[in-house]
Order: sequence, then C-alpha cells, then structure tokens
Amino acid sequence: MEIYKVNLENIDIVARFMAHVKPEWWDNKGAKQQLSEGIGWYFGKSKDMPIGWILCKSYDCYKTGEIECLGFNNCGAFEIGKGLQPLIEKSEEWAKEQGFVIMRFTIGTRGLSCHGKTLRKPWEELRDLHVIDREEYNWFLSMGYEPSGILPNIYGEKYHGILLVKTL
Repeated sequence: MEIYKVNLENIDIVARFMAHVKPEWWDNKGAKQQLSEGIGWYFGKSKDMPIGWILCKSYDCYKTGEIECLGFNNCGAFEIGKGLQPLIEKSEEWAKEQGFVIMRFTIGTRGLSCHGKTLRKPWEELRDLHVIDREEYNWFLSMGYEPSGILPNIYGEKYHGILLVKTL
C-alpha cells in the first residue's frame, strides 16, 4: 500500500472519496475545502484509488500538530482504527520534522462514558472516563495518546470532545 501526499493533482480524488465514505459529514466541495486548509496524506492500491486518509494542521507557535480528520473504507463502512496506522505514523513523522513536540486529536464522546450526559468538573470526567463502545479510543491510547481535556458540547448538546495528546 502506497502513501501519497494530498496535493493539487489529487485533492479532487481524495475529496470524492471522503464524500463517498462519509456523506453525512462531507460533500465534494466541503471535503475539498477542508483538505485545502491543511496537510494530508492518503493511501491506496494506486494513487487514483484511496482507501484511507488523514488531514493535519500545524500550530507552529505551540509546537503542535493536530489530526483534524481521518478515516478509511473498511469493506464499505467508514472506520477509524488500526487500518490507519501507517497514516498516523506518517503524520507524527511530519510533526517531528516540523520541530513539534505534541500531536493532538479531538475524539467525540460517542461510545464513551460521558456521552449524552451533563459534564461534571473536567478532572472528574477524565478520571472516570471509560469506553463503552468505541474501539478507536483504545487504539489511540495504545499509540501513546492520553486524554488531557474535555471540550463540552462541541459536537452538539451533550456530545463532547475529548482532547487526546501525545508527546513526540
């Protein structure tokens, strides 16, 4: 499986893929706009047939790289998980090359213990946070990411974000 950098020559291919695999999140125009505002990579059997992507942003003043969005097509189903390992590694390699010391990702609370609930104090939620049905959360933890904050209601009423951070 080859990894390709998203650029002007292939951005339309990746945007169509994103819109196809997760149409409730993106249309072609929205995916292309998002891809044009960061740095990304995709992989596939060929440069014209993506099966997964990752998009990152840089925050130079904080020496931080951020995973903005990612996903892959697992037999017709959108997924975030172990299949994206090569792209996570590529993004962390990029972050290190930029001199960043932190990589971060905000994961939604669907499938986590605080989802659908009014939050207590952030430290209490983080202390008691556990997975109910969200394997990709455990996958991020296995790669060295740690929960470091909560962003209340960022995805909707009682649908929070958990800030995961990895020291590079």
